[in-house]
Amino acid sequence: MDLNTEKKNFAPHTAKWFTVISVLVIIGAFLVACMISMLSEFGKHPDEYDVRACMDWCMDRWIWPDMRQMGTGLGNTYSGYGYTKVCNYTPYFLIFSKISRIFMQFMGDLPYFRVPNLILMAIMTVYIARKLRDNNWLMLGFGICVQAWYIFSYVTADAEDFLLAFISIAMLADRDSLLWKTVGTAPGPYGPNRSEPHSVDLHSTDVRCIISCILLGILYGLMLLGKPYYYATLVLTLIVLTHSLIKSEINNRKQILTRYILILVVALAIWGGRALLDVHYYGLDKAQAKAEMSAMYSDYDKNPTTPVEEQATTYHMASKGYALTDLFEYQPKWFALSYKTYAAASIYYEGHMVFFTIMAILYIAIYSSLGIYLCRNGDAPLFILVTVLNVGSVAASVLNSWLIDCQPQGRYLLPIALSTCYLGSRARGLWEKRAFCLTVLTAACISLLFFGLVETRTLIDLGYVRELLKY
Repeated sequence: MDLNTEKKNFAPHTAKWFTVISVLVIIGAFLVACMISMLSEFGKHPDEYDVRACMDWCMDRWIWPDMRQMGTGLGNTYSGYGYTKVCNYTPYFLIFSKISRIFMQFMGDLPYFRVPNLILMAIMTVYIARKLRDNNWLMLGFGICVQAWYIFSYVTADAEDFLLAFISIAMLADRDSLLWKTVGTAPGPYGPNRSEPHSVDLHSTDVRCIISCILLGILYGLMLLGKPYYYATLVLTLIVLTHSLIKSEINNRKQILTRYILILVVALAIWGGRALLDVHYYGLDKAQAKAEMSAMYSDYDKNPTTPVEEQATTYHMASKGYALTDLFEYQPKWFALSYKTYAAASIYYEGHMVFFTIMAILYIAIYSSLGIYLCRNGDAPLFILVTVLNVGSVAASVLNSWLIDCQPQGRYLLPIALSTCYLGSRARGLWEKRAFCLTVLTAACISLLFFGLVETRTLIDLGYVRELLKY
């Protein structure tokens, strides 16, 4: 059975209603994000004061600055942690500040700085709405997790990182994507309806192929410049591509490997170019420059010049000699808070345990169903691999809290949604089960209701908007 036949035979009695409801959920999430973005008070969201300052500072600049630069207002971009996000590797501020500047011209005091992320979410909404009919598994990546919607409603570089990672997973999961059309043979579907993988002309070296490799290299290069917790998505992509290379015909491996190498070279060139800029600024002693700036701009309880006994206990716990287990003594609800900000937007909730309990049950049901299906159909290694990566994402978040600062945040765990999305794409036969589709839709609808009816009451402040409109 080929792919087209498989799509036509995909549960026609459930596909239509699943697609319609799913699209309505995604559109609804976008509308709620727009409301929160335009009607919530400035500073209500994580790190928004210094992030907005970074956006404003970059409006007329095109290159990352030396963090020691003085006299240009760069100091206003420093947070209480003694570091400026302008100097992160991400190009988010340099690129999207230009869009922000356009909207600032006619929005005045309204939150123009949040518009770029709304545009990114609009792109995702349109893409998913167009693709859902044949790629219903996209709902697992962007349809059942409030935090994935929330990061687009305020100004944060996480929105760009999530979008890039989502594109990466979507291409990895779709055998008709630019990725598989470029690198050659794509893996066939998992499960009982396996078919022979389709292939492209591996001996073609035309300009179109080279351009495609460059575009893919840019995508992965930008991901390398993003938040490290999205590296889990890159690892999954690397493993799947390596497996595809090993399973390809011997005569084709050289051509496939050549394209892999071109993509890798472009990606590393992008990351390397950014790293070389730091070498130009700081030589091989960037850590010393960071320490100097930290001493200048950090809050008292996080400042390296502050006596250790007066510093925040949960800040840089490892360097103070605390064991990893001590983290959970000072923050015993670490896992609960991480889960809450994955399923919702904020940790500042007293109550709503019914919502969190129901979502936990639904998440477990969805993940277990994927695992059982894949294992029964001979794809246990894939499920184990993704599970290990997901556990690794949690472990990385724990280490970040121990090594840097105790911040149990669900946005660090968003790669779990994306890797689960990939599992869903490989378990196509499971989407023919009405019970599984209902479980996914239930999770999506409850998430949207909570996002729209509960989150908005916490985040939206109409009085703040009225004050802005007076000016």
